[in-house]
Amino acid sequence: MLALALALALAAAPATAVPPVAPAVAPASAADTGAYESALRAGREAFSRRGEPAQLTEATAAFERARALETGSEPAADVWLARAHAFRARADPQAAREALRGCARAAERALRRTSPEWARAVERGEEGSPAATRVEKAGAEPLYWLAVCTADLARSRGVAAVLAVKDEVRPMLERAAILDPEVDHAGPHRALGAWLAALPSAAGGGANASRRSFDRARALAPDDLTARVREAETWAVLVQDRAAFLRLLDEVLAFDVSSAPALAPENALARKEAEALRARLDRLF
Repeated sequence: MLALALALALAAAPATAVPPVAPAVAPASAADTGAYESALRAGREAFSRRGEPAQLTEATAAFERARALETGSEPAADVWLARAHAFRARADPQAAREALRGCARAAERALRRTSPEWARAVERGEEGSPAATRVEKAGAEPLYWLAVCTADLARSRGVAAVLAVKDEVRPMLERAAILDPEVDHAGPHRALGAWLAALPSAAGGGANASRRSFDRARALAPDDLTARVREAETWAVLVQDRAAFLRLLDEVLAFDVSSAPALAPENALARKEAEALRARLDRLF
C-alpha cells in the first residue's frame, strides 16, 4: 500500500504516512489573516535569498508560522515549505534526509488539502496510477514535491528503498508532468529522467525513457542547469557515455548563472554538484 511504501521511504515519518482527511477549520479572524499573510510574505522575501543559509532558515521558520495560521483549502504555506526543504536537501547534504522528510510531509499535507479525492483513494487502499489519477491541476505541485522528495530519500537509503516506492513514485511524477510539466522548471520531466535511469530495467527503468524525459526537460527549461547535472550523474553514467558526461558538466560550468536570475540559487548549486562529479570521473567510467 502507498502508506506503507512511503513510511519505509520516509523512515522517521509518522507510522501512518497518509492520515485521515482533516476536518474543515473555522474561519480565521482578521488578526489571524493579517498575521498569516505577514508570515507568508516574510517567508517569500527570505526565500528569494535562499542561497544564503541564514535566509533559508528564516524562510522556513516564517513558513512554519504561516502554516500554523493557515485556513481554507489553499495550502500555500505547505507548498512553500516543501520548496524550502527541497532546496535545503541540496544545499546542505548533512541535513538532506531530514530536509527530504520535511519536504515530503509538507507536500503530503498540501496534497491532501488540494486533492481530497486522492487522500480518500489512498485510505481505501488504492495504489500507484489509480491514486495518482485522482489528483487534479490544483494538486500538481504538491504531488510533484511528494514524489521527488520521496524518490530522493529512497535513493539515499539504497536499492531496497527505491524498489519499495517505485510503483508509487513513477505514476506520481507522470501525473505531475501531465498536470503541470513546467512546475519547478520542468521538474517532473527532470525527476523522471533521473528516476528511470536509477531504476533497474527489470523494475521498469531504462536508458531510452530516461533520455526522452531529459530531452523534454531541456526543451521546457533550457536555463535549468540541474537537469544537465542529473542527466550526467544518472543517464550518462548508466550508458557509460564519458563524452556526454563531460559535455554536460562543461555546459554547466560555463553557464553564466546571472543570466537566469530566477534560477540563480539552484544553478549555483548545480555548478558545485558538477565540480564534484568531475572529480569522480575516473571512478564513474
